[in-house]
Amino acid sequence: MDIRFKYLFILVFIILFFLLPGVLFLENSIRIIYTDSKFFEYTIKTSSSEKSGANILSIRDLSKKIKDTIYTDKDCWLELRIDQQYLYQHWRNGIVEKYPISSGNKYLTRSIESRPGLFAIFHKTEHHESSQYNNADMYYFMPFNMGIGFHSLNGTSYYGTLGVRPSSHGCIRMRHNDVRKLFKECPKGTLVLAHNGNTCRVVSFAPADYKNDKEYTPEEYKIMVAENLQNILEGNYYIKDRKYFVIDPKIIPVSGIYIGYDRQIPEKQKYYKILFTMNQVRDKMANRFSHFPVINEDLNSDDSSNVTFTENQKIDEKGANSLLIKKYFHNPIGILPYFPPDKN
Repeated sequence: MDIRFKYLFILVFIILFFLLPGVLFLENSIRIIYTDSKFFEYTIKTSSSEKSGANILSIRDLSKKIKDTIYTDKDCWLELRIDQQYLYQHWRNGIVEKYPISSGNKYLTRSIESRPGLFAIFHKTEHHESSQYNNADMYYFMPFNMGIGFHSLNGTSYYGTLGVRPSSHGCIRMRHNDVRKLFKECPKGTLVLAHNGNTCRVVSFAPADYKNDKEYTPEEYKIMVAENLQNILEGNYYIKDRKYFVIDPKIIPVSGIYIGYDRQIPEKQKYYKILFTMNQVRDKMANRFSHFPVINEDLNSDDSSNVTFTENQKIDEKGANSLLIKKYFHNPIGILPYFPPDKN
């Protein structure tokens, strides 16, 4: 009797020896939690070890230098830096050429300053006589903003102000050789991004063989251009659908497209952060880990607001689109006054 009890006691002890650790260490956890200062941090705790780490990607990195990109299928586009008094010709192969210019000086009689906006060259003529300024000769004239365009003048006396200060009545004055070169290399439809150092839009090249998904109407182009800028300015770059397309220069009005010259892009864009929680069960008897399913929860990075995608505010879609286009597409500053010919 005593011997059987002794064997039974030993058997129970052996069973408990193997089972008890599996019960005590039944559940361990792995958490990956987003933090502003440490990017993504993770901590792994088990019965025998603990691991932690960081640095996947931070929202600050995701928000740096985000601007609305307008894509062109041309081989070059022009950047007019009014503040620098220089024009940059950007080529598809990465080369950038620089030309001194002189823009409009609003303090001259019957003059206007050059305006910011996204434009397109809509006309080209080797010799144009100004109807407003005493039939002045304008060579290799390429207008992009109503009557404002690139050109050269008779002689070289005006060269001294190029790259220095605004001195024209509104147009962009250039050296003869420079504007002649642009005239040959820039077809109608070449994009012109004019700004004073602050722009929420940039221009880039679409792949050479890229084609739009469909043939968009002018109205569809305007809505897409407006929505893309709206989403960035409202901090919704990562949580709203973005349209990628090559713009048709013909839909760009002579007054230009609004580039957000008077706005600042938010330092942070809203996005979805993910909280990963995985429960891990260690089975000492089998000496293996059994994994429960991973639970992913999408959480908005701005904890003070919940982003929703409801469409219950469709009061008047056409009217809403008109307001959208008016606010984020039209460029009212590009509508210029007209000076009639001087009769004196």
